[in-house]
Formats: sequence, structure tokens, C-alpha cells
Amino acid sequence: MALKYFKYQNKNDKNEKAYLKWYGRAVYDECVDIERIADMMQENCTVKRADILAVLSELGPTMKKFMEESKSVKLPYLGTFKYGISTEGAESESDFTAQNVKKVRVLFQPITSREAGGKTVQEMTRGVRVREYKNVEPGESSSSSGGLTPVEPEEP
Repeated sequence: MALKYFKYQNKNDKNEKAYLKWYGRAVYDECVDIERIADMMQENCTVKRADILAVLSELGPTMKKFMEESKSVKLPYLGTFKYGISTEGAESESDFTAQNVKKVRVLFQPITSREAGGKTVQEMTRGVRVREYKNVEPGESSSSSGGLTPVEPEEP
């Protein structure tokens, strides 16, 4: 299997360097839910589907509780989750209050490692293969894989 992509041409701003150049965008043709994840996990280990579903169902709310206490949550083989904030500036330190916080968001830092030569690689992207998605809109095309491992297109 491979990550699918489609090609598109940048036609946004004639003054940009990227104008009329071709780029790729990842294609997501399905959203996998925890039911399907639990089914696959059950096939790969000795834990039963019901137990996996119970654990996965509690993971999000439990992580939220820890992150609300200004803690980061590190999951092995995946990465670290924590909250980040967007704020509005204040004229002085004493003027800055919680009212200046405009948005709270979840930040994710994937697990990384260093390859020979010092290059940092996200573990979950190591060895990902890519292929062109053939069902693109009329007028669209495809392009190179950007340094990832290309594969031959699969037959429909």
C-alpha cells in the first residue's frame, strides 16, 4: 500500500514564485474509526477487541485531563501532545490576563530519530511509499513524489 496524492497547478497569484508550478496534495479516501482500529489491533495481539475499545475510548478524555493540568502526554511510537495558546497583546504585564487568551489548540510533536548524516526523520513517516491517485478532477494531473519512495500505480 502507499499514500495517494494528486497533482494540482498553483493558479492563485501571478506575482508568486510558485505561480503555475505543479504540486502534490495527499488524498484521504476513508476515515478509519476506533472500531476498525480495534479489529486490526485484535488481529495483531492477544488483547480482545472489547478491551481495546475500552482503552481507546478512555484515551482522549484521560489525555485531556492531564493536558488541562499543564502536562504534556507522550505516547510511545506516536509522539507528544500538549496544549498551545494564541493570545492578544497587552500594553503592560499587569494588563495581561486570562482574557487575553483567544484560542487553545492541541499541539502534536511526533517521535523523531536521527539518520546517518544528522537528518531528523519522523518515525511514523519512515519508509512511507507514495503513488499517484488516478481519480482526479478533470484538468488535474500528477507530479513527482518529493523525495519519498515512489511506487507503481495500482490497478483500479
